[in-house]
This record gives sequence, structure tokens and C-alpha cells, in this order.
Amino acid sequence: MKRAGILLAPVLAGSLLFAGCSVKTTHKGVSAAAVAGGNGWKPSNPIKVKEGRKVVIKVGNSTKVTHGFSIDAFGVKKTVDPGKTISVKITPTAKGTYVVYCQLHPKHQKTELIVN
Repeated sequence: MKRAGILLAPVLAGSLLFAGCSVKTTHKGVSAAAVAGGNGWKPSNPIKVKEGRKVVIKVGNSTKVTHGFSIDAFGVKKTVDPGKTISVKITPTAKGTYVVYCQLHPKHQKTELIVN
């Protein structure tokens, strides 16, 4: 019985250590699409995430031209070809509201990334 306790103690300690280290990942999605007579992000409501949480944003493009996806505060500057989807991974470390825009088309309707 004593031997079983000696063998289980490191296993239990390791389990507790790794359980405390897990970081949740938030998955969101937006797509460049026709919005209100022009191009914009659909859905157009802000992308809301938690500070310190890993975020994966699936960025699609349902239009016929390449669009950009930029969030300056997090060094994001990507392009998405027509009919394609990319994944953008960030871990926001500061609360705030950040502009999400298409760097290729200034008139493209913007959205926001809100970090709480």
C-alpha cells in the first residue's frame, strides 16, 4: 500500500501542474463580403475576446477579389484570396478596442476587435 502511494504521488502532482497550465482558445470567424452596398466584414458586429486568451480568427473571403485583414496593434497584416479562408492567431495582452480593416481597400467597411 505504501509503495502505491509513492508511485501515485508524482503522477497526481504532474496532473495538477498541467491542469493549471491550460490556456483556453477562443475561435471566431469573419468574412469579407458584400455589406450594405459595398464590401465589409460579415458579421459586422465587433469580435469580442478575453485578454490573455489565445484567439484563432477564421477569415474568409466570399467576394471576387483579394482582400486584406489587418489589426495593427497585434502586427497582423494578411491577405485572403477569393473563396479562400485563412487562420489568424493572436493572444491579446491588453484590454481595449482595436480597428480591424482591409489594408488593400481603404473604403472597405471596418470592424473592431474588443478585448475585455
